[in-house]
Amino acid sequence: MRAWAFLLSAALVAGAPRPVGAGDGDWERYLRRSEALKKHRDKGTLDEKALLKVLRDEGVLKLDASGHDAPGSYASGFRPFTVRVYGGMWRWPLKAGVVSSEYGRRWGKRHDGIDIAADEGDLVYAAAPGEVIYAGSGLRGYGNVVIVRHDEKTTSLYAHNSALRVRKGDKVLGGDLLATVGSTGRSTGPHVHFELRREKKALNPRKVLPKTRF
Repeated sequence: MRAWAFLLSAALVAGAPRPVGAGDGDWERYLRRSEALKKHRDKGTLDEKALLKVLRDEGVLKLDASGHDAPGSYASGFRPFTVRVYGGMWRWPLKAGVVSSEYGRRWGKRHDGIDIAADEGDLVYAAAPGEVIYAGSGLRGYGNVVIVRHDEKTTSLYAHNSALRVRKGDKVLGGDLLATVGSTGRSTGPHVHFELRREKKALNPRKVLPKTRF
């Protein structure tokens, strides 16, 4: 993937706006023109936090008085952009593991996510930026579970954890720590059950996750 395309995906997932009436070409010109982004790229320090800071510093993304991104208050010529589940940069929730069960029919029943077997205590990370809307053990069969909302229609779920490291209302970036691997709930061994939903409908996570892991 070209550098500007990577930055575009990261920017949109981070909640950055898209130029009014513009296609990706306008974003390409902006991302190539930004000296601040170029410095980060040259140093190898461009991550989501750095990207957000540059977008805010350059007036592409503005904050309200409370320090949160302010919808409708973007710099002139820009408008808010709703993140699309297929248009962003997603990552695997574990750094190592083995996919032990795929999305789809399993044992005559529907399996709404993928299972990733890992070692007890391994770290579980957010697959994309968002807000934690549930962290607890009240969902039958899921054990200790975290649900992250990425936009108005898209959520991801991480189940069977041994311990939770976030609370409801926490804001997270892709790669932030959510929990540790366990075998709580209806489980036969330590693993993460990972689900992705769009308008409450389960989607195959393989459609958005990078193909370079597991």
